[in-house]
Order: sequence, then C-alpha cells, then structure tokens
Amino acid sequence: MKALKTVGRRPRRLDAEAKVLGELVYPSDRCLEGMLWVEVVRSAHPHARIESVDTSAAAAVAGVVCVLTAKDVPGENAFGIQIQDMPVLCHDRVRYMGDAVALVAAESRAAAREAVARVRVDYEVLEPIIDPEQAMQPDAPALHPGGNILHRGHFQKGDVEVGFKKSAVIIERAYQVPMMDHAYLETEAGVSYYDDSGSLTVESCGQYVYRDQTQIARALGLPLEKVRVTAPYTGGAFGGKDEITVQIHLALVTYHTKRPAKMVLSRDESIVSHTKRHPARMWYKTGASKSGKLLAVWCRLVSDTGAYASLGGPVLNLMMEHCAGPYLVPNVSVDGFAVYTNNGFSGAFRGFGCTQACVAIESQMDLMARALRRDPLAFRRDNVLHKGDRAALDYEMKTKVGAEATIRAAGRGKLYRTRGKFKRDRSEHTRSMAPYIKRGVGVASQMQGLGLGVGLPDYAEVELNFSPDGAVTVRASTSELGQGAYTAYAQMAAECMGVPLEKVRVVGADTKTTPDSGTTTASRTTYAVGNAILMAAGKLRAELDKRAVGLEGISVRETFHLPVADVKLGDGLPHLLYSYGTHVALVEVNTLTGEIAVLAVEAYLDGGRVIFRTGFEGQSEGGVAQGIGYALFEEVLFDRGRFLNTNFDTYILPTSMDVPADIRTVPVEVKEDTGPYGAKGVSETCMVGVTPAILNALHDAIGVRFTRLPVRAEDVLRAVLERRR
Repeated sequence: MKALKTVGRRPRRLDAEAKVLGELVYPSDRCLEGMLWVEVVRSAHPHARIESVDTSAAAAVAGVVCVLTAKDVPGENAFGIQIQDMPVLCHDRVRYMGDAVALVAAESRAAAREAVARVRVDYEVLEPIIDPEQAMQPDAPALHPGGNILHRGHFQKGDVEVGFKKSAVIIERAYQVPMMDHAYLETEAGVSYYDDSGSLTVESCGQYVYRDQTQIARALGLPLEKVRVTAPYTGGAFGGKDEITVQIHLALVTYHTKRPAKMVLSRDESIVSHTKRHPARMWYKTGASKSGKLLAVWCRLVSDTGAYASLGGPVLNLMMEHCAGPYLVPNVSVDGFAVYTNNGFSGAFRGFGCTQACVAIESQMDLMARALRRDPLAFRRDNVLHKGDRAALDYEMKTKVGAEATIRAAGRGKLYRTRGKFKRDRSEHTRSMAPYIKRGVGVASQMQGLGLGVGLPDYAEVELNFSPDGAVTVRASTSELGQGAYTAYAQMAAECMGVPLEKVRVVGADTKTTPDSGTTTASRTTYAVGNAILMAAGKLRAELDKRAVGLEGISVRETFHLPVADVKLGDGLPHLLYSYGTHVALVEVNTLTGEIAVLAVEAYLDGGRVIFRTGFEGQSEGGVAQGIGYALFEEVLFDRGRFLNTNFDTYILPTSMDVPADIRTVPVEVKEDTGPYGAKGVSETCMVGVTPAILNALHDAIGVRFTRLPVRAEDVLRAVLERRR
C-alpha cells in the first residue's frame, strides 16, 4: 500500500501564524466605515405578556438612528433550526429572560445602550414554568400552541421484565445533570452591510451559513440570492452558535437603515440569550446475570429544553439512541420527553444528548461491575457491541464498531494497568495530611453518532480549483471554529492531488464563494467534506489528464451524500456511523476540605484514521477540560427562571490549574471503510466519557456514588460526614 505523505502528519495549522500574530480577523474584530452599533432590548421577566412597547424616549437619544420592534420585521417573525417557534422580536409574549423585544441602532455603542435603557415595555407578569415534570401535567399553562411537550419517544427491545427476572444484580438510580454554558472565548458577534452586488451581507459567528441565509431571507421576506452570509472563522462554538444569534438582528437593521451595522454581545447577554446544554433527569434500572452479561436496561429521560425548540427533539433522540451506551443489551425500554419551560433555552452542545446519557449508563455499569465483583474494564469489554449486533433501539450495527478496541487499549495503558500504585502514592503530601488524601481510578466507555442520521438531508459539496502554477484551492462552506478542520481539508487535498501542502489554500463559509458543505456539527466535517474532496480530486485529475491547464485553470465540484441506516426511527434516528472511546481518570480527594483534583486522564479514541494528528490531540485535550467542567464546576443557576450567574466570576469554569498536565491521547484507528483515508470524526466522543470516568474515580476513591452534577467540595464533605455516621 502506498505510504501517505501528508495525511496523519503534524503540519502547522493553516491559521496558526495569523492567530499567533493577532492578524486573524474574527467577526467581533470587524469594523466598517459608517457602521451603526446594535443593542437588544431583552425581556425583563422569564414569562410575561407584552401589553405595550414605547420606544419614543429611546428614539430621542442623541445618535440613535432607529428603534425596531416586531412590526418592523417584514417577513416571518420566527426562526429555529427545526421548528420556527422563536420570535425575531417578541410582540405578544416573552418566554425567557433572553427574549428580544426591540432593537436599537445608533452611531455609538454608548448611545445604543442608553437608548435600550429608555425603551419602556409594559408587561403582565405570568408565573414561570420551571419544573419539566409540572410542565407536562394536563393543567399546566401551555407555553406553545401544541402544549409543553416538545417531543416524546418510546422504544422497546425484547422484554425488560423478563430480563430483570433473570438478573442476579439489579441497580436502580436517578441522575441529574445541569444546564451548561458553552463558554466560548468570542461571544456572539458580526457585521452586516450591502456588498457591491447589492446583496445584504452578514459576516457572523454561525455554524452553517446556508441555513443562516435561509432564516435571514425568510425573516426579511427576501429571495435567497439577495442574502449573503459568511462565517469562515469563529472564536469557539461547541454547538452554541448553531442556532441563529445575531444574524437576523443585524440584517434587519441594515435592511431598514441601508447602513452597515455591528453587534458584539456582552458576556452577561451571551449567557442569558444563547442556547445551552440540556439539563436532564434520568431514571435508570439495569440488570445483569451472575456471569456478568447485561440483561436489561430500563430508563426514563426528561430533558428541559427551555423556552424554544431549537434542537431539543433531536437531542432527546440521541439521548435515547445512546441510553445503553456501546453495549449489547437484549432487553431495553426507554421513554423520553423533551419539555418546554421558562428556564432559558437549550440546543446543540458537544455530545448532543450522548453526554447526558453516558453519565447515567456508565455510572450504572460501574455499580454493576462492583456488585458482581468484576473488573470494570473487563465487564465493559464482555458486553460491548460488535458489527452485526442489534443496538439498544433494536437496529443492526452495520459498520465497524471500535468500542472493544478502545477498552482493550485502555487496559494496556499505564494508568489502568498500574492503578494500584497510582492510588497508593501520597508522595506530594506531608505525613500528617496523607491519611486524609484518597485517590481513585475510574473508567468510562462511549459511542457517538456521526452525522445527522437517517431522514435528515446530510451532504457536503466541495469545489476544487487548480491553477496554472499547480496550486489547489479547496472551497467548502463549513466553519473553522478552532477545531483545525481547514488544515485537515488541506492535508487531504494535498494527498489526493499529489501536491505539497503549501500549495493548498482553503476558502471557507461564504454563501457567495463556497458551495453548500452542510453544518459544522455532529462530528461530520472531516468525514463528509473529506469524502467530497476525494471525489472532486478524482474528477479534477481526470480533467487534467484530458487537457493541459490553460491560463484560466480548472474548477470542479462534487457532492458527497452521507450513507445512512436502512431503518428510520424518526428525526435522525438511528445513525449508521459512530465514533468510540474509553477514558481513564485518576482523581485525588482531600477529605478534610472536600477538594477534588483530576491528576491524570488517558483518552483512547476511535475516530477512524487520524488525518491531522495535532488537531486530534487538541480536540481530545479540550474535551478533557470540558468534561472536567461538567463533572466538577459548571452549572447555570436559576431562581424561578431568572439567571443567577451570568459571568465567569460566578459561572465557574475549570482553569489551567484544574486541568491535569498529564493528559495522554491514544488514537485507536479502527479505519472506516467509507471514510476518507479511513477517517470518521472525534470532536464529540473525546468529551463524552470524561465526566463519568471522573464520577467513577470518585466512587473508587471515597466509596460514594454521586448522581447529581456538578460535584463540588461541599458535596464531598457532606457525603464523607454521612458515611462516618
């Protein structure tokens, strides 16, 4: 087999130099001559009827050019990825504190902010709905015309009652996971203007420019060809910029004023207004035989989707799809509910439902292994799915399953293999402190659906340009969010075209200059865009064989459609392709103070063949940090629908002091036959298993099973005291 020259290597990122030198322009950096600053009047209450909006005092502020309300939305006053249930500007009702009621555009940001404070909105305050269980009751006030249950699902495989009757060990627990903020460095930002062709142009922070274009055009009543959207580089997203944020508001101001406009949300406004990770409650009952075989999984999942749909339905579906993890279980029953409340609103977030479910099922797996006195890794290995097995929702696994390979790799790793030594080590502590220091090692395995799933259009179109000097330009409309995707695209293009990497350029995310490559989500871009690049490269090579390159060069386009499962269970269910992983975590607990330190993490990840090795490791290390945050620090707090912690002084994130220097990422390359050079994706699975591995390590350290996240020092102290009684 021909050795690969570029794929699998560690080239310098395409954007590295520009980032280090501060030359890369992000949406928040853009400034345009004569631009207006745009600020938003947001709801004063989590739930209320709007009785009147008085903008006269705001319009009188010096420098204010316009104040816009719902009556100024010329098209459809609604948006949303799946269901268009979120108003551009509210006119009759507000459903969460981030709802937009009016826009102010002014010559300066100070004038715009002053005017915002002078917009008077009279409300009839309504009782907020804050508990999903209460929201589902028949007598609960309806937040939307269809009621408060956005989506529900039930799936059954075999007979769980029979499974439990045969089980030697049955474990029942309830789990609660919090709302989590994406906490990206760059808040939602962008500019808008009319370009030279007369197109209303929005340069923003989105994750799918073609969908943003559609939503802007719909809201403004414009034809698609009159709207242009760009978003090549964005300062972080993790799914939080998949939904519309500033795009329609910017476009609306430029539409009315014919002037350029700019928005940059404050951190407080960002946390209040944008989507979050769904908080959820999960009830689990699992059973296994005396010989250590899983026999039954029953679970009830209730996801708080907040005020609007966004992707609440698909997120719930992935919770259900992954409810039994990467394991073969003959009997499964799962009920799921995604429920509207007045608690902010939630949508896409790295892991997309798998993250929540993995916390529960991996805690259950550890509890069952302990009850059976089995090695926790061996227990997982003996129960994993393989190709040809039927998954939890009773469909066949038809592609390669790398779960067992990641578990075996983790077992060979230093941290698990010599865990006794790591747990006994107190060398960094004084003799007087050593008795109060407890250490534990925990493991967790996971699977993560790749792509949008069956029933949802999922494709990537790519254009390749070959110039007379031998340079290749890749045009793809996905965004570079920090993940290193553009570098991976360049590597694949260089490899298949046989040109040096420095001869490849990537042009991204512009509805005018790049074809529709789909959304930058769902761990799909390397796989989808990479396959399209290979197809286009084959076409381009054939063209080059037929004719010499003229002064104009050659351009070709190709579209790759992601393969899907041959069964359809609804809204993206199920997936055909999955990535897999096993994490091992070492934690240390100070039982005097309750402090928890994560000392080391090993990540064994199957994302198929690694294309960009440094990017692969970067994704993993970022996923470890995010998993630590989910386990130990992060939680958006509410008081009756009102946000309590809207900045990073009170919304606590892990810092460099909380993330271990000892992070080891090991690629487990189970090559995917349908992937470009055997690649799949790793951007989500690298985070999913970290949190339950930490929870399992805590149990190993102090013998306490925490079922509510995040686990803080006070929780540890309380648990330790209770154990002593």
